[in-house]
Amino acid sequence: MEPGQIQELTDEALDAYVLTRLKLAGVDLSVLPLDDADAPADQQRILSSARRFLRSTPAAILAFEMDVQAVPPVMYPSAASVNAGQEG
Repeated sequence: MEPGQIQELTDEALDAYVLTRLKLAGVDLSVLPLDDADAPADQQRILSSARRFLRSTPAAILAFEMDVQAVPPVMYPSAASVNAGQEG
Protein backbone atom coordinates (compact mmCIF):
# COMPACT_ATOMS: atom_id res chain seq x y z
CA MET A 1 0.00 0.00 0.00
CA GLU A 2 1.39 3.37 -0.99
CA PRO A 3 1.55 6.05 1.74
CA GLY A 4 -0.78 8.42 -0.16
CA GLN A 5 -3.44 5.73 -0.50
CA ILE A 6 -4.16 5.70 3.24
CA GLN A 7 -5.80 9.12 2.98
CA GLU A 8 -8.22 7.80 0.35
CA LEU A 9 -9.42 4.76 2.31
CA THR A 10 -12.76 4.76 4.09
CA ASP A 11 -12.77 4.04 7.82
CA GLU A 12 -14.16 0.56 7.11
CA ALA A 13 -11.43 -0.26 4.59
CA LEU A 14 -8.74 1.07 6.90
CA ASP A 15 -10.17 -0.98 9.79
CA ALA A 16 -9.95 -4.11 7.62
CA TYR A 17 -6.32 -3.25 6.80
CA VAL A 18 -5.47 -2.69 10.48
CA LEU A 19 -7.24 -5.89 11.59
CA THR A 20 -5.40 -7.90 8.93
CA ARG A 21 -2.01 -6.51 9.97
CA LEU A 22 -2.79 -7.19 13.63
CA LYS A 23 -3.92 -10.73 12.85
CA LEU A 24 -0.68 -11.37 10.95
CA ALA A 25 1.20 -10.21 14.05
CA GLY A 26 -0.86 -12.55 16.25
CA VAL A 27 -3.08 -9.88 17.84
CA ASP A 28 -6.80 -10.66 18.23
CA LEU A 29 -8.96 -7.64 19.07
CA SER A 30 -12.10 -9.77 19.27
CA VAL A 31 -11.26 -10.62 22.89
CA LEU A 32 -11.92 -6.96 23.80
CA PRO A 33 -15.36 -5.40 24.21
CA LEU A 34 -16.64 -3.71 21.05
CA ASP A 35 -17.43 -0.36 22.65
CA ASP A 36 -17.21 0.03 26.43
CA ALA A 37 -16.31 3.40 27.93
CA ASP A 38 -15.58 1.75 31.29
CA ALA A 39 -13.06 -0.71 29.84
CA PRO A 40 -9.36 0.19 29.72
CA ALA A 41 -9.45 -0.58 25.97
CA ASP A 42 -12.08 -1.56 23.45
CA GLN A 43 -12.11 -2.41 19.75
CA GLN A 44 -13.57 0.92 18.63
CA ARG A 45 -10.96 3.03 20.45
CA ILE A 46 -8.07 0.90 19.25
CA LEU A 47 -9.22 1.02 15.63
CA SER A 48 -9.88 4.75 15.85
CA SER A 49 -6.40 5.30 17.27
CA ALA A 50 -4.83 3.09 14.58
CA ARG A 51 -6.65 5.01 11.80
CA ARG A 52 -5.51 8.33 13.25
CA PHE A 53 -1.93 7.06 13.54
CA LEU A 54 -1.81 5.68 9.98
CA ARG A 55 -3.31 8.81 8.46
CA SER A 56 -0.78 11.04 10.19
CA THR A 57 2.34 8.84 10.02
CA PRO A 58 5.30 9.91 7.89
CA ALA A 59 5.64 7.95 4.65
CA ALA A 60 8.93 6.31 5.67
CA ILE A 61 7.33 4.67 8.70
CA LEU A 62 4.15 3.77 6.84
CA ALA A 63 6.15 1.99 4.13
CA PHE A 64 7.95 -0.19 6.71
CA GLU A 65 7.37 -3.87 6.01
CA MET A 66 7.09 -5.85 9.23
CA ASP A 67 9.01 -9.11 9.22
CA VAL A 68 7.67 -11.41 11.92
CA GLN A 69 11.03 -13.18 12.04
CA ALA A 70 12.94 -9.92 12.64
CA VAL A 71 12.40 -9.72 16.38
CA PRO A 72 14.82 -7.39 18.22
CA PRO A 73 17.51 -10.04 18.94
CA VAL A 74 17.62 -10.88 15.22
CA MET A 75 17.53 -7.25 14.14
CA TYR A 76 20.30 -6.36 16.61
CA PRO A 77 22.53 -9.43 16.96
CA SER A 78 25.12 -7.60 19.05
CA ALA A 79 22.50 -7.01 21.77
CA ALA A 80 21.60 -10.71 21.73
CA SER A 81 25.22 -11.77 22.14
CA VAL A 82 25.71 -9.38 25.09
CA ASN A 83 22.52 -10.60 26.76
CA ALA A 84 23.38 -14.25 26.14
CA GLY A 85 26.30 -14.02 28.54
CA GLN A 86 24.18 -12.63 31.40
CA GLU A 87 22.56 -14.85 33.96
CA GLY A 88 19.07 -13.97 35.14
